[in-house]
Amino acid sequence: MTRVDPESLATHLEVALACSPPAAIAALTHADRYHRTKAIRWLALYLAERLDSFELTAGWDLAGAHPTLFE
Repeated sequence: MTRVDPESLATHLEVALACSPPAAIAALTHADRYHRTKAIRWLALYLAERLDSFELTAGWDLAGAHPTLFE
């Protein structure tokens, strides 16, 4: 499997987190462990959905394969 450029992946994750609902981010600091765990699960599913089309086997020219992930 081709490795993804860490800087490119970090940028895509940053955009996905920035677009996530503020309530989900705020829930990460909730006093109740259940709510924190639920928020972590929701964000993980959200990121997985946003990265669903991310092609990991695009070859050596990954930058050309992914002009933008969130169109």
